[in-house]
Amino acid sequence: MDLELRHFRILLAIAEAGSLSRAAATLMLSQPAMSTQLRRIEESFGQPLFERSARGVVPTLTGELVIVHARDAVASADRIRGYRLRPPAGAEPVTVGGSSGPMLSHLTLHLPGALSNPVSFVQFASTGEAMSRVGDRTIDAGCLVDLDGFGTAPGDGVVVDVIGLEPVVVILPAGHPLAAQERIDLAGLATETWLLPPNDPGCDDYGALVDACGKAGFSPRVSPHRVGDLSTLCDLVAQDVGLTLAQGSARAREGVVMRRLTGDPLLGRHLLALHLASPLISARPLLLDLVREAFRTRCVSSPTPHSPAKGQQCPTPHGSRRPAPPRPSP
Repeated sequence: MDLELRHFRILLAIAEAGSLSRAAATLMLSQPAMSTQLRRIEESFGQPLFERSARGVVPTLTGELVIVHARDAVASADRIRGYRLRPPAGAEPVTVGGSSGPMLSHLTLHLPGALSNPVSFVQFASTGEAMSRVGDRTIDAGCLVDLDGFGTAPGDGVVVDVIGLEPVVVILPAGHPLAAQERIDLAGLATETWLLPPNDPGCDDYGALVDACGKAGFSPRVSPHRVGDLSTLCDLVAQDVGLTLAQGSARAREGVVMRRLTGDPLLGRHLLALHLASPLISARPLLLDLVREAFRTRCVSSPTPHSPAKGQQCPTPHGSRRPAPPRPSP
């Protein structure tokens, strides 16, 4: 593997944080993605660059030498970029936000070096909040994920491109009777309890689950707990509290397995939302190229025939929700 500047930035982030998880949070990557990147970098050197322990990571002797040169390379590149991409007087700063995922992390790594505008990034807990922030121009663009048919319509002045559809997987305890199957029929989970994230005005997870289960012939039993953090959800699943759902590009944690559902009854939409009044509107082709690359390399594409064409603009009716059945009383 040929080393690139982004690999040096990853090494510096790990060295400065002393932890893969903290470095991943700094770069808006998942910890499994960070671990994979580090493994590939170390393979290119033929030896470890960091020693792992329960307290974190520290550079090896070779790692310390590499980090010194990486710091010089990054500093030089930043100075060169400052000369080449020095923004003209009055260039308007732009902000890109969204939910955690491959598109946002990819833009974080690659967009600042491609624009003359100063760029900042922010992560939101929900799709609805990110879409609302694009609508009121608190941010200029958003990388979002909702469920096909159960998202929210964009506000006035917001254009939304569907980057791709990704199957939703079910997360089960590793010891579940169906865990060994490659695909699982949703009807076979009729007696299970489901754990869902907090209510999101931009993505009706509850309505989507009820709709899919209704087509499979049952009404789901939904836990009153609402947990947004995937790691915590996986811990609860591993302890047999219930099952949960995730995007196909998610990474399994210890004690659980992720399996696709037969027929892929639930699909996640990866979206790029952009305000027409934003300075980024002129860079829309660049943004689309970057997020498409992220989807192509990190996400599981759906083979379903109704998948949208690459970069298809999302019409408002498709983005509005189907009516969901009333929620059960607590």
